[in-house]
Amino acid sequence: MSEDLHDSQTQIDIFAKLGKDLASTTHAETAARIILDAADQLIGWDACYLILYDPQRGGKPRPLLTIDTIEGKHVVQKGAAPDKPSENMLKAIQQGGFLSLYDEHFEIAPALSFGDYKKRTLSQLFVPVVSGVRTIGVLSIQSYQIHAYQNEQLDLLNNLASHCAGALERIWAQEALTDLVERLKVLHQAVSDINASLDVERVCQVVYETVIKVMPCDDFVVDGYDSKTNEIVPIFAIEHPGRRVYTQKYFADHGLAGEIVRTKKPIVFNSIQEMNKSDIHFEFYGSQVDDDPTESILAVPMMLHGQIYGMISAQSYGQNAYNHDDQYLLEMLASHVAIAIENARLFDSVQQAAYTDALTSTLNRRRFYELSEIEFDRVKESKQPLAIIMLDVDDFKKFNDQFGHKVGDFVLIQVAETCKSSLRGNDIFGRLGGEEFALTLPNTKLEYALEIATRLCKLIQQLDCNQAAQHFDKDLFQNNYQLTVTVSIGVAVYDETCKNLDTLIDRADQAMYIAKNSGRNQVHVWGS
Repeated sequence: MSEDLHDSQTQIDIFAKLGKDLASTTHAETAARIILDAADQLIGWDACYLILYDPQRGGKPRPLLTIDTIEGKHVVQKGAAPDKPSENMLKAIQQGGFLSLYDEHFEIAPALSFGDYKKRTLSQLFVPVVSGVRTIGVLSIQSYQIHAYQNEQLDLLNNLASHCAGALERIWAQEALTDLVERLKVLHQAVSDINASLDVERVCQVVYETVIKVMPCDDFVVDGYDSKTNEIVPIFAIEHPGRRVYTQKYFADHGLAGEIVRTKKPIVFNSIQEMNKSDIHFEFYGSQVDDDPTESILAVPMMLHGQIYGMISAQSYGQNAYNHDDQYLLEMLASHVAIAIENARLFDSVQQAAYTDALTSTLNRRRFYELSEIEFDRVKESKQPLAIIMLDVDDFKKFNDQFGHKVGDFVLIQVAETCKSSLRGNDIFGRLGGEEFALTLPNTKLEYALEIATRLCKLIQQLDCNQAAQHFDKDLFQNNYQLTVTVSIGVAVYDETCKNLDTLIDRADQAMYIAKNSGRNQVHVWGS
């Protein structure tokens, strides 16, 4: 660099052109090239880099441009962002810039992959790029000559960094705003899908697919909260690489979800050290319980009408993964998920009411026939066995006439509960009306259906209804009256002569009346 470039007017001209050129660009890499060219004109360098880094944002460094001199030519190399700031970057921020000579500290340009810098880089300058009171980056220039820089060049580079800080801040903010707008577009579509679904599993899948598009996310969790039992109820969990995992519920006195439920506030951890300082006793899940690679966690509460419904959490295996924008986006999603969960719960309760007998909490006649029809159609295709059991409470009228309808209702409830406790997961049980109940037993042969019917007949006969009956009529016990409940049961199984479900149910009904007419408190099989 010639001596005349050191005079004040030349510096003024360079800074004036720098300001004009930076004002006309909105592209970060173009701005970086303008700044580094100005540094070359003012001071001269053989290699350089400009990195955006904001400690307050918790983000990892972002190399804008790294340039080396190869055979007299500037060669630009773009590299991946380092996971964390270097020691010299942090030192430059803390001290307001410093000069590094070969016999002190030296550092290669972080994105370059060529050359032997331990032999070539002999002098370096590091200065922070500060906008107002906020550090937004670090600028470094390097020379292959020993003692190439002095404090005069350090002051000049600091001056350059100050001149370009505002422009870089503006460009960075514009890029962040553009990125946020694009991510909000993704969220807008996701919200439409969430609001259109009453299936909680589908809602969680949409949220997961959205989160991995808009922020780092290796693991993902949606946990519900049951205020009645004070338990965290896992709803949806994904472990990297996209594997669905299932966990057990636990008390809300610990774990990340427990902390969210207690405080009703979001949590952001961007390092393992921050997690350890939190004193949260984490509830681990998946295959990495003993060696969890998570280094960053973002968790937000699902709130609706001041009530907490649970937590959504995105977790990353890298440090400094989450910032305020990520928290804002996840909180927006969480608010809509809370609404979707409440809507699904209300829908389920309405559906349950429409399908359920109000007295016995069993399926009503319509729903019993709907579900049994599905099983009947399946049996016609698969030729699997299917059995129907019809059950009628013997002499039920006497309960209502002698002791009142409350006792009669109690008897029906006890019969229903006894039957429900004996059913398998896919069995269908409903109250058809009055004192008559029915069971549809998929994939059940006659022998097993008869065994179930016989067991139910005995269990109902063994019911102890006296204490409850005393609650309705104290005179019953005073008169040593024993309240006995029995049932008559009919059984029928599907064969090729059954053209429809009504035929099969009618056969079981006929068998039940045979049992009733044969003395009650017994089981009869149709056609036997």
